Amino acid sequence: MEEPILIPVEYQGETLEFPVTVVTFGYAYQLHVQVGDQRLILEKDNEGNFRVMQDKGEPVKIDKGLLQAIVSTIEGLG
Repeated sequence: MEEPILIPVEYQGETLEFPVTVVTFGYAYQLHVQVGDQRLILEKDNEGNFRVMQDKGEPVKIDKGLLQAIVSTIEGLG
């Protein structure tokens, strides 16, 4: 696996940094984002939007606003 890069995310007046690792599968890829003790997996759906899953198929248990800020930041990078 590649070394993670830190992405800065603006959320509620603070800049938070989260490590992101790009994981490739042939022509597809996933972004693994570590948020506290949870690893979120972001991948593009058929419409080109990111869908978010938690590692091991468990429900995502972070603030929805923070999740939206992370996705918006990642979309802004591309």
